[in-house]
Amino acid sequence: MGKKHQNYSHIAILILTVTLLLMPAVGMTATATDPIRIVLSPDATVDEDVITLGTVADILGLDGAALERLQAVEVGRSPLPGQSLLVHRGQIEMRLKQNDLDPARFDIRDSGPVKVLRNHHGVTAERIVEAVRSHIETHAPWSAEQMTLRPIRYHQDHRVPPGRVTFQVNAPKHVNWLGAVPFRVNILVDGQVAQRVSVPTYIEVWQEVVLAAKPLGRNQPITAADLKTERMNLARVPTSAVFDPQDVLGQRTSRPLAANSVLRSDHIHQPPVIRRGDVVQVVVESERLRITTQAVAQENGAVGETIRLLNARSRMDIHARVVDGQTVEIAY
Repeated sequence: MGKKHQNYSHIAILILTVTLLLMPAVGMTATATDPIRIVLSPDATVDEDVITLGTVADILGLDGAALERLQAVEVGRSPLPGQSLLVHRGQIEMRLKQNDLDPARFDIRDSGPVKVLRNHHGVTAERIVEAVRSHIETHAPWSAEQMTLRPIRYHQDHRVPPGRVTFQVNAPKHVNWLGAVPFRVNILVDGQVAQRVSVPTYIEVWQEVVLAAKPLGRNQPITAADLKTERMNLARVPTSAVFDPQDVLGQRTSRPLAANSVLRSDHIHQPPVIRRGDVVQVVVESERLRITTQAVAQENGAVGETIRLLNARSRMDIHARVVDGQTVEIAY
């Protein structure tokens, strides 16, 4: 009798050992008579970028850390905000295998594929336009009296993940904030970039510009009667345009100009105050030293221009800046 009881004990231990070996290898507590059941939902919603098993299914027969590990198994990537996709049973089984879990050890139940919808927050075109308008008004290098912003034609609404939405507006590099300017807008959710968009704008800047009041001939001295000013959109004005009549009075035209043409810096030149052959005083000056000598101009020169001269003593060519009709200087 004792020997038979001992044999029964050995058989019981063997059965228990086999049962434990057949149980899932992830620390699960289910028994052979109480299998782990995965019940897929008909639909689910997600906030994150990844769909997990716990999002699309109820898991029965586990608890604690083992349940959390199984719930965290990644099923796939989430759809874009506001969009949906289907998760099929076969996809679940494949993901279990990839995590070293035998699908045969689970009782997977479903009524068809799971429709997964990505939660979203709507961002209207009006909010984006207002962010761009505010950025321009704050950062443009023009006064409010000068600048006119045409209506911003942007009509695209956007869907982003749930969270706190803010905007980061950036102007193109080296932009002069005139005419057509596209602004880059980053839509941020909780401080992270969710989407990037481009918003077209048109900025008008109005300023008084100097024009020829009448036809002007080549090399003609410019007087106040030759000029007039007109308020113009700088987007349609050359960058070299003249804005102050005082800057050109007494100078000469470098080409014929038609009436009402915008005066540009390359349309005018200063009359030479030193002419070739003139003997002038050359000043060489530093913080502690000042030397003067004489030289003969080898070319004409206006105030501010650098000209070539011949040193009267050394007979060497030098270059100096014209100060006035009698003086040139060499900075040391």
